[in-house]
Amino acid sequence: KLIDVLAVFATLFGTTTSLGLGALQVNNGLFTLFGIPVSNVTQVVIIAAVTAIFTMSAVTGVSKGIKFLSQGSTVMAVALFVFMLVVGPTVFIANLYIESLGTWATDFFRMSLQGTAFGDLEWMQWWTYFMLAWWVSWGAFVGVFLARISKGRTIRGFIVGVLVVPSVVFFTWFTVFGGTAIHVDMFEGGDIAKQTADDINSAFFATLAHFPLASVTSVVAILLVLIFFISGADANTYVLGMMTSDGTLTPRRGVLILWGVLTGITAVVLMFAGGLNALQNTVIVASLP
Repeated sequence: KLIDVLAVFATLFGTTTSLGLGALQVNNGLFTLFGIPVSNVTQVVIIAAVTAIFTMSAVTGVSKGIKFLSQGSTVMAVALFVFMLVVGPTVFIANLYIESLGTWATDFFRMSLQGTAFGDLEWMQWWTYFMLAWWVSWGAFVGVFLARISKGRTIRGFIVGVLVVPSVVFFTWFTVFGGTAIHVDMFEGGDIAKQTADDINSAFFATLAHFPLASVTSVVAILLVLIFFISGADANTYVLGMMTSDGTLTPRRGVLILWGVLTGITAVVLMFAGGLNALQNTVIVASLP
């Protein structure tokens, strides 16, 4: 029971961190496009709207709402990816992809064991420790949900679908968009790095602004951020329902609605309690057990 309780809290706080960060990024995108102010009030409204959507999605079950959102986000992500690959510095991105794979293969173990013996404690606390703790806090939820949707599949299909394909997609996605931003700053006189230093949530939109149809692609980016976090949060709500219902594969609607509402309320409370720092500290503490 103690392990179950710890898993529930880690899952809850891991998801609220994602929800809070998503609200910050969406708010920045709305400011860029429509001038909507970046404020706690706007972020609370975003969290409330997202909470309502992912709760309804979770109530409809794995084969309906969750599946529909996942497929929809995939189609839009592929479209935005292809667009950026075509209009962006394609040759530079291809070279960067190959070089980055080599760097990753060379530095994987060294970076995995990197500590603070020679300093850089602030950087490790701001990024590495937080990111590692954040992903650890998602461990129980992801494991349970993958087991739930993988029933009836082969082990080979599970490994390919869970480990190989997502890793290749992540490598490629970050190379295309990150590489494009690097190219703009290094060779086209851009100021994406400066804008990111001023507000980290502006990085994606600052990159899109350097290419055609910036307004359209920014709207797509905002929708993608929303759907990504909604599809993650509805799956999270479903798993929390399973964890607190003796492992049943079909939690009751009342339980799903309760966890959906609690997730949204927790995200709002943490936002007002100290914003991003509160989210970071909470997820690190939640992941420690």
